[in-house]
This record gives sequence, C-alpha cells and structure tokens, in this order.
Amino acid sequence: MFLRQFEYLTALARERHFGRAATACHVSQPALSAAIRKLEKELGLTLVQRGQRYDHLTPQGRALLRWAQRAQASVDGLEAEAARLRQDLSGRLRLGAIPTALPMVARIAGPLLRRHPETRLEVRSLSSIEIGRQLDSYEIDAGVTYLDNEPLGAVASTPVYRERYVFLSADEIHDGETIEWRQLADVPLCLLTPDMQNRRIVNDALRTAGVEPTTRVETNSISALLSFARAGWSCVTAHTWLTLHGLPEGIRVLPLTAPDVTHEIGLVTPQTNLPQPIVRALVDELGSVDLDSSQDGATDQPVSRPPAS
Repeated sequence: MFLRQFEYLTALARERHFGRAATACHVSQPALSAAIRKLEKELGLTLVQRGQRYDHLTPQGRALLRWAQRAQASVDGLEAEAARLRQDLSGRLRLGAIPTALPMVARIAGPLLRRHPETRLEVRSLSSIEIGRQLDSYEIDAGVTYLDNEPLGAVASTPVYRERYVFLSADEIHDGETIEWRQLADVPLCLLTPDMQNRRIVNDALRTAGVEPTTRVETNSISALLSFARAGWSCVTAHTWLTLHGLPEGIRVLPLTAPDVTHEIGLVTPQTNLPQPIVRALVDELGSVDLDSSQDGATDQPVSRPPAS
C-alpha cells in the first residue's frame, strides 16, 4: 500500500472517470487502474463498481474514501510544515468562496501571496453548502462564507467583513437615497438561485417586509447577475461588487433598509489541532486586513441617474 494509491482513489471519486482521474494525477489510465486494483487486493475489498466504464465507488469504497482523503491531506501538511521550518512556505491553497465574496478574495489572500512567493492559490466559486461539504472531504483547505446565518458544522472561523445589500436599477422606482425592502413589491428582480445562501437571505428580508419576491432572472453566477445589472435590469446583490467594479453609468444604487440586514462573512477552516501551515499563515495575515473600512464608501457614491431620453 502506498500514498499514490490514495491519491488515485480520491481523484477517481472526484472526477468519476478513469481517464480524467489519470490526467489529474499525471499518470496513464492503465497505471491508475492497476494501482487501484492493487489497493483493492491489499485491502481485500472491492472499492470501485466497474462496468464498461467507471460507474461509482462501492459502499466499502465510499467508507474508505475519507481515510484516503485524510491520509493525503496529512502528507500535504507534513510537506508544507517542513517547508515552513526551512523558512520557505510553499504549496497550493485551495479556497472556496461564495459568489458574493469573490470580489474580496484578492484582498483576503493577497497578503499571503505577497509574503510567501512560493505559494499558489486556487479559487473555487461554491455555495455555502458546498463549501462545508468540500471542507469535510478535504477537497478545499479553507472557505469564505457566511458565519452567522446557517449552521457551519465543525469548523474554525475568522470574521473578515460584514455583507450589506443594495438595490440596483435603471428605473425611477424611488427618489430617495435608500429604499425599503417593502418597496420592491411587484418589481421584477434578477437574483441568485435559491441554492445560494445570499438568495435565501434576500428572500427572508423581503418576506419580513411582507413581500413575495417577483423573480425575472435567476443565476448561480455573480458575473451573469452583474451583467444584467449593467444592462439596466433591477437586481438585489451584495455591496461587495461595487468595491471592485464601481457603479455602472446610468444605474442607481440604493442601500436596502427596513429591515437593515447585514451578515458576517469570514474564513472557515477545518477544526483541527494540526492546521495546514498555509492555512495557518492565511489566518495570521488576515490580522492585518481591514476589509470593512476599505468598503465604507462603496454604497455612498453619488447616485447615478439614467440619462434623459
């Protein structure tokens, strides 16, 4: 039994295809298949249900997968800790982030990347539920997600900033500099999809104000949502994208009130006595970052009015 077999099994479970798993592990498909068959023989169990092509892991394979993932993560951690002790922290940080937090990832991880030039960053756009699942299965090392809205499971958390909510529109729906949630009644909205925690927060705020959402467009992509905002469609989104993209010409941005809703966004990492060195370094660097202050003016820009027709 050798550690590469664990890597192959983990890759196969993730890719669900022998060829793609072999490519991810930089080996030939026959070599990967032979290594997994050897692992099955050593364990005395069938781990993979095979037909003409890969189908799925057997119940025994799924039960042992977490051990393989944990063993692989431990080896990665050992190598990273050795690099740290040589004053040469290196390795890859796999970071999952909810879509509304993606504009802030460069500010969250930037200090780590600058201080440790040999580190690499892989960013995945994930729902809060998927962040929890991938942390649990060692598919990511850390996540940026909500800390105070839905259960997180067994994680360590570090607050980073508070998310606020704004209404974007090219229409003259309201003359004030803020707008109440109840005033969005019957307004066709572009929103994230219901599997996103941001959407559930928006739905709760609307219903607290006595409004049932009227949805015109749903998307799980923050880029797609913002493209509709830039085209003049009415959207509800987090204020963070304004920090990165600014206010589109001809679009009004109005902070949403009554209720005044904010939620804590933070870094979540596995709860363990042996955190990955690169994760520990990221948490340490966050102590020097003040993202709330850097965004204070994001929703206080002058209101941009649509051009007169």
